[in-house]
Amino acid sequence: MANDTVQRNTRWVQALDRLLQVLNLDEDHPIRILTIEDGREVVVVQPNAFTVSRIYATGRPDGARPHGMDSYYEYYFGKLVKYEEENGTREGFELTEEEWQTLFEESFYRYTRYLLFAGIKRWDDVRRDTDTNLAVTNLAREYAPSEIAWQSYQYKGYMIMMNSIAKAELSLQEDDPNTALQQIDVGIQQIGEFCGECLREEHGEAENITRERYLSNLIEFRSDLEALGTEDSDDDETDEEQEDTDLLTELEQLLNEVDTPDTERE
Repeated sequence: MANDTVQRNTRWVQALDRLLQVLNLDEDHPIRILTIEDGREVVVVQPNAFTVSRIYATGRPDGARPHGMDSYYEYYFGKLVKYEEENGTREGFELTEEEWQTLFEESFYRYTRYLLFAGIKRWDDVRRDTDTNLAVTNLAREYAPSEIAWQSYQYKGYMIMMNSIAKAELSLQEDDPNTALQQIDVGIQQIGEFCGECLREEHGEAENITRERYLSNLIEFRSDLEALGTEDSDDDETDEEQEDTDLLTELEQLLNEVDTPDTERE
């Protein structure tokens, strides 16, 4: 029996070794995007020599379909819609603490994905995932007890920042810098409103982090947009390469934590 187990383990390891050889991932090409039979894209990423992960590009990042739906958010939002149809109001709708934690865990997986997609400039995917995570945290804000909602809501400033940058980058891809500036201005206003909420509710630390990091980043991004075209293109490419390297390093850290996720931990 023991020998059978060793033989089976050997076949598994050999199969994994062959698969890694076929994927041919290395430091220069740590990511491959594969299309599977059902039409979905799967991102295979190897941020270091010993870690390989696969992330589905749509739906849940792990490819699961809870209750036959694309995500737990879609499933629980469907419950909200049904509740409203049956009661004529959304007032009184609630989820259990475990259900909220399931939503927050799913948001963390989605956050890991949009961090990866930001690194490879898939801005439409970043916009989609940040839209969904914002919807999750706003849902919690409205229907969950405050101490539960805050586990996710404290990161809203980061979500707004990434959502605004994604929208601006999409406008830049369409050669529309004016709309990109407008997207950033909307994000700056939204983060300012969030900072006001934090101060009114005595979450000074969250306000400070949001203002010094995320608001500051958007203001700097806006300045870069205003100066668009004035810097040497070679310098821009160098900056982008450094940004990609930094994002992959952060992704590696996240993938190492993914077995025990908490909430969206920006």
